[in-house]
Amino acid sequence: MSGPILFEETQNFSPWIYAVGALVLVVVGAAVTARQTTRVTPQAVDVRFGILYRTSIPLADVTQAEAVAYRPIRDYGGWGIRGFGRRRALNMRGDRGVLLHRKDGSTILIGSQKPRELLAALGQAGIAVQDRLPPVVQEF
Repeated sequence: MSGPILFEETQNFSPWIYAVGALVLVVVGAAVTARQTTRVTPQAVDVRFGILYRTSIPLADVTQAEAVAYRPIRDYGGWGIRGFGRRRALNMRGDRGVLLHRKDGSTILIGSQKPRELLAALGQAGIAVQDRLPPVVQEF
Protein backbone atom coordinates (compact mmCIF):
# COMPACT_ATOMS: atom_id res chain seq x y z
CA MET A 1 0.00 0.00 0.00
CA SER A 2 2.76 2.39 -0.52
CA GLY A 3 2.12 4.93 -3.11
CA PRO A 4 3.69 8.10 -4.30
CA ILE A 5 4.71 10.53 -1.58
CA LEU A 6 2.51 13.56 -1.74
CA PHE A 7 4.34 15.58 0.93
CA GLU A 8 7.59 15.29 2.89
CA GLU A 9 9.30 17.89 5.08
CA THR A 10 12.47 17.87 7.16
CA GLN A 11 13.10 20.63 9.71
CA ASN A 12 16.18 21.60 11.65
CA PHE A 13 16.81 24.04 14.46
CA SER A 14 17.77 27.56 13.51
CA PRO A 15 21.55 28.10 13.29
CA TRP A 16 21.47 30.34 16.39
CA ILE A 17 20.19 27.39 18.47
CA TYR A 18 23.29 25.39 17.47
CA ALA A 19 25.52 28.37 18.31
CA VAL A 20 23.95 28.76 21.77
CA GLY A 21 24.23 25.00 22.37
CA ALA A 22 27.91 25.03 21.41
CA LEU A 23 28.56 28.00 23.70
CA VAL A 24 26.82 26.24 26.61
CA LEU A 25 28.95 23.13 26.01
CA VAL A 26 32.15 25.18 26.00
CA VAL A 27 31.25 26.98 29.24
CA VAL A 28 30.18 23.74 30.97
CA GLY A 29 33.33 21.99 29.74
CA ALA A 30 35.52 24.81 31.02
CA ALA A 31 33.76 24.80 34.40
CA VAL A 32 33.94 21.01 34.78
CA THR A 33 37.65 20.88 33.98
CA ALA A 34 38.55 24.03 35.92
CA ARG A 35 41.15 23.66 38.59
CA GLN A 36 42.91 26.21 40.70
CA THR A 37 46.64 26.42 40.18
CA THR A 38 48.74 28.59 42.48
CA ARG A 39 52.35 29.32 41.65
CA VAL A 40 54.86 31.38 43.64
CA THR A 41 57.86 32.85 41.85
CA PRO A 42 60.42 35.33 43.20
CA GLN A 43 58.38 38.11 41.54
CA ALA A 44 54.71 37.20 42.02
CA VAL A 45 51.97 34.84 43.11
CA ASP A 46 50.03 33.60 40.09
CA VAL A 47 46.58 32.07 40.56
CA ARG A 48 44.74 30.45 37.70
CA PHE A 49 41.28 28.88 37.40
CA GLY A 50 41.61 26.72 34.30
CA ILE A 51 41.09 28.78 31.18
CA LEU A 52 38.50 31.04 32.79
CA TYR A 53 40.55 33.33 35.04
CA ARG A 54 44.12 34.29 35.78
CA THR A 55 45.66 36.87 38.08
CA SER A 56 49.16 37.80 39.15
CA ILE A 57 49.91 39.48 42.46
CA PRO A 58 53.36 41.12 42.48
CA LEU A 59 55.25 40.26 45.68
CA ALA A 60 56.43 43.88 45.81
CA ASP A 61 52.78 44.76 46.62
CA VAL A 62 52.47 42.23 49.48
CA THR A 63 53.33 43.32 53.02
CA GLN A 64 52.37 40.17 54.93
CA ALA A 65 51.02 36.67 54.41
CA GLU A 66 49.05 34.65 56.96
CA ALA A 67 48.06 30.97 56.86
CA VAL A 68 44.45 30.96 58.06
CA ALA A 69 41.36 28.84 58.53
CA TYR A 70 38.29 30.67 57.26
CA ARG A 71 34.57 30.14 56.69
CA PRO A 72 34.08 30.26 52.90
CA ILE A 73 30.34 30.90 52.89
CA ARG A 74 30.19 33.33 55.79
CA ASP A 75 33.44 35.18 55.06
CA TYR A 76 33.37 35.32 51.24
CA GLY A 77 30.00 34.02 50.05
CA GLY A 78 31.27 30.60 48.98
CA TRP A 79 33.95 29.16 46.77
CA GLY A 80 35.33 30.38 43.46
CA ILE A 81 36.37 33.87 42.46
CA ARG A 82 34.75 35.90 45.22
CA GLY A 83 34.59 39.43 46.49
CA PHE A 84 35.49 42.68 44.85
CA GLY A 85 37.28 45.83 45.71
CA ARG A 86 39.49 45.60 48.78
CA ARG A 87 38.55 42.08 49.98
CA ARG A 88 38.77 39.16 47.58
CA ALA A 89 39.08 35.38 47.71
CA LEU A 90 40.22 32.83 45.18
CA ASN A 91 39.33 29.35 46.43
CA MET A 92 38.21 26.08 44.94
CA ARG A 93 37.39 24.00 48.02
CA GLY A 94 38.06 23.63 51.71
CA ASP A 95 38.44 26.16 54.49
CA ARG A 96 42.16 26.90 54.59
CA GLY A 97 44.35 29.30 52.75
CA VAL A 98 46.83 32.15 52.83
CA LEU A 99 45.64 35.70 53.32
CA LEU A 100 47.80 38.26 51.53
CA HIS A 101 47.86 41.81 52.89
CA ARG A 102 48.74 44.37 50.23
CA LYS A 103 50.37 47.78 50.57
CA ASP A 104 47.16 49.53 49.52
CA GLY A 105 45.29 47.94 52.46
CA SER A 106 43.39 45.39 50.40
CA THR A 107 43.50 41.64 51.06
CA ILE A 108 43.25 38.58 48.88
CA LEU A 109 42.74 35.09 50.24
CA ILE A 110 44.20 32.23 48.22
CA GLY A 111 42.57 28.93 49.13
CA SER A 112 45.01 26.05 49.48
CA GLN A 113 45.09 22.43 50.55
CA LYS A 114 48.73 23.04 51.55
CA PRO A 115 48.61 26.45 53.25
CA ARG A 116 51.77 25.97 55.30
CA GLU A 117 53.77 25.04 52.21
CA LEU A 118 52.39 28.08 50.37
CA LEU A 119 53.27 30.24 53.38
CA ALA A 120 56.80 28.81 53.47
CA ALA A 121 57.28 29.61 49.78
CA LEU A 122 56.16 33.19 50.38
CA GLY A 123 58.55 33.44 53.33
CA GLN A 124 61.36 32.13 51.15
CA ALA A 125 60.48 34.88 48.65
CA GLY A 126 61.01 37.49 51.36
CA ILE A 127 57.44 38.14 52.55
CA ALA A 128 56.74 38.49 56.29
CA VAL A 129 54.68 35.43 57.24
CA GLN A 130 52.51 34.37 60.15
CA ASP A 131 50.92 30.96 60.75
CA ARG A 132 47.45 31.39 62.28
CA LEU A 133 46.28 27.84 61.57
CA PRO A 134 45.37 25.48 64.40
CA PRO A 135 48.32 23.23 65.37
CA VAL A 136 46.63 20.19 63.82
CA VAL A 137 44.89 20.63 60.49
CA GLN A 138 43.08 17.59 59.12
CA GLU A 139 43.72 16.65 55.52
CA PHE A 140 40.86 16.29 53.07
